[in-house]
Amino acid sequence: MPVRFSLVYPTRHRPAFVAQALGFLERQQYKDFEIIVSDNFIDPTLSCEKQCRDASLTNLKYVRPLAQLSMVENWNYALQFATGDYVCYFTDKMFLLPHTLSLASLSIEASQSDIVTWVDDEYYPTELPNYFGEGTYTKAAPSVLNGTDFVEYDPREELSKKGRADVSRSEQDKSSYARGKICFGAYSIELCQRIVAKCGNLFHNLSPDYTSMILGCSMATTAAESSLGGIVHLQTDLSNGGKSSTRDDLLLTFLHELGCAEEIIANLLVPGLYCAGHNSVAHDYLALRARYGLDFAFDRINWLVYITEDVDLDRREWSSLSIEKQMRTILRDYVSTLDQHDRERYEESLEQRAVARNTLRRRTEFNRKIRSMLPDVLIESARRISRRPRQFHCGTITDVLDRFHK
Repeated sequence: MPVRFSLVYPTRHRPAFVAQALGFLERQQYKDFEIIVSDNFIDPTLSCEKQCRDASLTNLKYVRPLAQLSMVENWNYALQFATGDYVCYFTDKMFLLPHTLSLASLSIEASQSDIVTWVDDEYYPTELPNYFGEGTYTKAAPSVLNGTDFVEYDPREELSKKGRADVSRSEQDKSSYARGKICFGAYSIELCQRIVAKCGNLFHNLSPDYTSMILGCSMATTAAESSLGGIVHLQTDLSNGGKSSTRDDLLLTFLHELGCAEEIIANLLVPGLYCAGHNSVAHDYLALRARYGLDFAFDRINWLVYITEDVDLDRREWSSLSIEKQMRTILRDYVSTLDQHDRERYEESLEQRAVARNTLRRRTEFNRKIRSMLPDVLIESARRISRRPRQFHCGTITDVLDRFHK
């Protein structure tokens, strides 16, 4: 008899993180699940096989690819071992909370959704690289009304919202960011099978979480979001996305590791501009829409505005002056090809967003000064009458379980 949930962890060289993830799973309140850890190691000393063997989880399958795989290939490789009615994927920095599967199961029973979504709580270590030590636990605020266990949403409309890019990825609220992503929820095995039958794989280059979301939302008919945060997302300095958002050399290295860097770079929304995160994500939307005839909205000018802001990030670390000049020239030349209407819209949007950022910066600085002038007693009074606090200090990451999820 199949299990309800298959929890899949594709990983490489993060045995300590896998051990933490398995420790969280040992505290699960819901028991009808299996675990698949696909250990794509290169260095045997960094394998997580021992951590899997030592875990007190009888429902764990440890698998290892026969040859070294790219990240996307490893995500696809692991799917064949899943036997559950619903499939969840996690990076090794995502730790499943004890209530999550119970709440997801209730949502499935009530809505028969193809996709179940939950948002992420976050854990910020006080000092890196002490990833699991002292830190701040921030509880999420999903877009679900109090008193309800879940809310249904239209996966295809959600995909078009993302494609229109009315706000940048960093400005999305948690629900908008998570909806449709298999890393923030579960897909029915039937949905996975439909995707594989049409597209060959569930995950594609460039980004496995975005490509599966695009395909999943295109082919799903029903979806629901749970009312509570489902995972603790550990914020580290190790994320490919986080590091490559400001480092052109790291993003280029990641593309080469996928094995098809030249093809991807040539087919970006702004061809050749490999340094911008929004350009990489836009690639996945455009590539899959063209390849499989998908139907969703895509606003090129909105994406181009965010790509420009990526290039101009204050904290960007260029690998060389020549690369910076090359990237800026590519962007300038692409913008010069816009017709008058699109060019005016692009420039107007950039200007409006710059004004809004400056206003927000001044407001934040003003509020900081006001707070510094207030007596401590007034600050404490304001805290007592404010909404229930969402941030908590923890001695270690396991305090999240011991104090808030018993």
